[in-house]
Order: sequence, then structure tokens, then C-alpha cells
Amino acid sequence: MALQITETRGMFSVFGELNSANANILARHMQRFLSKSDPVILNLERVRKLDVTAAHMLREMYYSAMRDNSVLSIVGLSNSNILGVLQKTKTSFIFSDDRI
Repeated sequence: MALQITETRGMFSVFGELNSANANILARHMQRFLSKSDPVILNLERVRKLDVTAAHMLREMYYSAMRDNSVLSIVGLSNSNILGVLQKTKTSFIFSDDRI
């Protein structure tokens, strides 16, 4: 399944597989919105598969938002399809504790 990104009121939902072949697409897309002062929510609850490269890209996106003082909340830690990779790469700290 191809990567699909939808946006509703500042919440960007990702559908499909997030991997090394398309992680840069998500990063570029999100970068356009993270430079603004409005808060952004990245919802990964519908991601079917995540690889190590994509997990590291998400971590870098999180760090970049912090450096730029952008408000980025990443949700979807309860998604069992991605949990194993997040634990393996030790990147689960980027996820927000709050559920939307």
C-alpha cells in the first residue's frame, strides 16, 4: 500500500507502510507545516508497517521541531504494527502520552 497523508484541522494522519522508500516524503511534507506557529499532530495509528529507517526519520523530525520551537505531537504508540520497531530503535520517547 502506498503512503497516504491526510490532514484535518492540524492533525496529519498517515496510512500505509512507512519505510526507507517513502520516509523522506513524509519528512518533506511535514517540514512545510512545522515552521508555522500552529501546533501539529502527527497520527501514526493507521500505519501498517514501519521500518528502522522511518523510525529514525521520525526521531529526527521530533528533534528538528524541538530546535525550531515548533509544537509537534506524535500519537499512535498503541499501534501494535509499529511498536516492535519503536522499541528496537529506542524511539518511542517521541510519542505524546496524550490521546487525541
